[in-house]
Amino acid sequence: MADDEDAIVVSFNDSLLRKSDVDLLDGPKWLNDRLIGFCFEYFEKEQFSHSADRVSFISPEVTQFIKLAAATELGAFLEPLNLPTKQFVFLAVNNNQSTNQAGGTHWSLLLYNRPRQEFQHYDSNTGANKLIASELARKLQPFVRAPAGRLKFIEKDSPQQSNGHDCGVYVVAVAEYMSKELVEGLCIPLSDTVTSKVIEDKRLHIKEIIEEIAALPEHSASAGS
Repeated sequence: MADDEDAIVVSFNDSLLRKSDVDLLDGPKWLNDRLIGFCFEYFEKEQFSHSADRVSFISPEVTQFIKLAAATELGAFLEPLNLPTKQFVFLAVNNNQSTNQAGGTHWSLLLYNRPRQEFQHYDSNTGANKLIASELARKLQPFVRAPAGRLKFIEKDSPQQSNGHDCGVYVVAVAEYMSKELVEGLCIPLSDTVTSKVIEDKRLHIKEIIEEIAALPEHSASAGS
């Protein structure tokens, strides 16, 4: 029998969160790939499900595979995601370069914006993940059917973190903001929306969403155990 530290809290589509994952939201702690993956899946399947035909949120695990795998391996792997049909593709970028273990020290957000035909990079520690994100964009370019030729990769202005542990929270908050702007017409500037106070509150908000979903019989811990 699993101990309390490993107890399943929620099973939601392809996401499974344990108590040790959810405890990271209490801070000040770095969000792991499972938490960010859960948020992305919640965006795609629930919050922005009305635009599921236009928007894709790629899980951190898949992004890591894209980043590290040989280009020849990516075609069959990415085909089921139907990326050429999506207007906006979101990826959480991690600076972990190891194929053998989870890790890394920083998250940032990469967005392929088809209407603008460009990859946009939002980094809460400007420049930290630029090289990794631009290389990821280069590998992804043919699979989203971005225009051939010179890669259009733009470092966008992003709200900046003031500590070493909130980068993942910024990824979630900026991805949510950009989704609202791109598919719901939000017109408030990013800098006025994703503030340090919003980031502070976002951890609690994510935890509340997890608790709400976990209370549903089909997503309860017992359903996933």
